[in-house]
Amino acid sequence: MTSFAPRQVIVHASDAADDVSRAVDTAGRLAESIDGVRVTVIVNGPALEGVSALTHEVPDAVEVSACAVGLQRRGIDSAALPPTVSIAASAAVAIVEAQLDGAAYMRL
Repeated sequence: MTSFAPRQVIVHASDAADDVSRAVDTAGRLAESIDGVRVTVIVNGPALEGVSALTHEVPDAVEVSACAVGLQRRGIDSAALPPTVSIAASAAVAIVEAQLDGAAYMRL
């Protein structure tokens, strides 16, 4: 089970490829505006198409994580993703674990 920081925000991108860059921008603004917050962008569904095209620099206090289940279903090779993107075994499990640990949740 993943352990999340006490001041954690999950930004969930799932609807469209463009949501990924919007989520990273939003996460960066949150990280800059809230002291000590750690922001994780969790990507699944159709938005996974935007992960491989991610050209944004990911801020230090932001993590981008792609759902392995969704990558497999869409035939996206995780090895082709940018090195700044980690892989979550399941977006649903990662989101629920974070919420159980007290994370705020925001869906784009």
